[in-house]
Amino acid sequence: MNSDIRRSEKGGNTAYLNVGAWYDAKTGHIHLTLPHTEWFHKTVSANPSSKRGHPNLFNKPACALREAGVPTPKVAEDDDG
Repeated sequence: MNSDIRRSEKGGNTAYLNVGAWYDAKTGHIHLTLPHTEWFHKTVSANPSSKRGHPNLFNKPACALREAGVPTPKVAEDDDG
């Protein structure tokens, strides 16, 4: 069985997650999933007034999507927060 969650080899409090991510241009949300679970599927929006809104958290996976060469929303190039 594949697992998307594993404990760090160094122990401690760290776990590593194999996260799937994609941008939905219709909704403006980025989806985050653990592909081999049926319970982890979250969305995040750049709109701070949205229930799912968190601009800084939105920009991080957006940058990762851009680096992967897949469709991505426009984000500030200099966002380092």
